[in-house]
Amino acid sequence: MSKGGLITFLGFLLALMPFLGVPSAIKITLSVAFGVVIMTLGFLVREEKKWLLRALNGDTQADAYTENSARVETAGYATKVSEHSA
Repeated sequence: MSKGGLITFLGFLLALMPFLGVPSAIKITLSVAFGVVIMTLGFLVREEKKWLLRALNGDTQADAYTENSARVETAGYATKVSEHSA
């Protein structure tokens, strides 16, 4: 089940909880648990949306590398790195 579907389902259960005849202690416990799960899923959906928007915009700030001015030449199995003179 997707995150959005799970959020909808848990919200539906929370809305029905007062009318199901569940004992008070269980009702409170389930309400808190469902609320925490909904908050966690909402946070994950928000972070996933931000990540996708960054990827679509080509923003690479989160990348762990940067390119430098070194030029890499590959010939067979050997690799030669030479610095550009600026």
